[in-house]
Amino acid sequence: MTDTRRVTNLALLVSVGLVLSIIESALPPLLPLPGARIGLANIAGVIALYLFGASMALEVTVLRALIGGLLRGSVVGLFLSFSGGLASILVMIALFALFEKAFSIIGVSVAGAVTHNVIQLFAAYLLVRNTALFYYMPYLILIAAPTGLFVGFAARRVTFSLENLPLHSR
Repeated sequence: MTDTRRVTNLALLVSVGLVLSIIESALPPLLPLPGARIGLANIAGVIALYLFGASMALEVTVLRALIGGLLRGSVVGLFLSFSGGLASILVMIALFALFEKAFSIIGVSVAGAVTHNVIQLFAAYLLVRNTALFYYMPYLILIAAPTGLFVGFAARRVTFSLENLPLHSR
């Protein structure tokens, strides 16, 4: 892939992730649990992983988290988003690379969602130093399963539609 095409694809996926994040922020909460979100922006990272490979997925996730945090103006939000996003994409990359045949895009997405929530909780603990936060973990894991499924199904649909177009190469 040429450098121009690579940068264009990177910018497009980061932009899609940011737009999805903004849209999700405007929606009312699904559950009365603080921080419970679908994670629509993660669709961009999963698509990047399956269409363009690990390096692009990591770049999309890191840039989306940094730019999104800076746009929102919240240092805490940036820290939580970045830590969860980075851990999540690293787990998804590992599963994709090591167990591609055993895990579908949906399974990889669910694992990423669980990782994202667990690591964000640990990151929040580092900020507030209150172990009571960990009582929240079972709920976050329960929420991660259906949200990871949704993100995985959405990413599978998009990647299936784009696979035969001359837009990508790993």
